Amino acid sequence: MRILLGLILGFLLLGCGSTFVDYDYDTGVDFTQYTSYNYDWENISGLSEFDERRYIKSTDSLLQARGWTLSNDPDILIRAQSSEIETSSRNTIGIGIGGVGGNVGGGVSGGIPVGGRELHRELIVSIVDVSKNTIVWEARSESDLKVNATPQQREIYFSKLVTKIFKKYPPENK
Repeated sequence: MRILLGLILGFLLLGCGSTFVDYDYDTGVDFTQYTSYNYDWENISGLSEFDERRYIKSTDSLLQARGWTLSNDPDILIRAQSSEIETSSRNTIGIGIGGVGGNVGGGVSGGIPVGGRELHRELIVSIVDVSKNTIVWEARSESDLKVNATPQQREIYFSKLVTKIFKKYPPENK
């Protein structure tokens, strides 16, 4: 019985939402030249006002810890575009019944949804070189968040999301 309980718990933990991030950038850009930033306020969209504040707070915290300066005359602008879809949890517990008799086999199975509704969020963060007015780096992330997450859970969610998005910024020069 303990083994079965352990397996179920393990599958539930493995099924918790993951964040996937895909990166792209201009290989001809020297990213060490950028030291100041601001936001392209006209192109931050798709987030609620509270989530926008959480995103900005997390981004400011991360970039300023790396030595960047928030400036009214920045080297780069940060754009963010978000879209979300509410879905049922994709996590299920499978139940099956089967039998064999004579030379005949049969079975019935089904899945019971676990975890309630989720928000599937796609967030695209673009970095624009102000002097060239050109996107030089971009990250596209996909992640899940519970629909009725508390403000504290959303705070943690955005902190982790922003950390993962900027994990590979600046890109390594090769």
